[in-house]
Amino acid sequence: MKREPRRTCLGCRRVRPKQALVRLVRGRDGVVIADPRRAAEGRGAYVCPDDRCLARALHRAPLTHAFRKPCEASEELATAVRTFGFGGAG
Repeated sequence: MKREPRRTCLGCRRVRPKQALVRLVRGRDGVVIADPRRAAEGRGAYVCPDDRCLARALHRAPLTHAFRKPCEASEELATAVRTFGFGGAG
């Protein structure tokens, strides 16, 4: 019996099924974007599709820790997380 992959949300630190979270990736330019297809190259981090979790992830510096390099969130990140988290993340 296969076990479903589980990941930890950067905001609330809850362990949830991978498919219930939105994957984030840091681009070479240091900007963090949502990865709806979960196929972008590079190190990934996960967040719940919830405004509070995203806000915590952005304001407590877990993004820099997760990606192991300085980074900043793209301006569209909050909208993308909400969109992909509620059915757009194939």
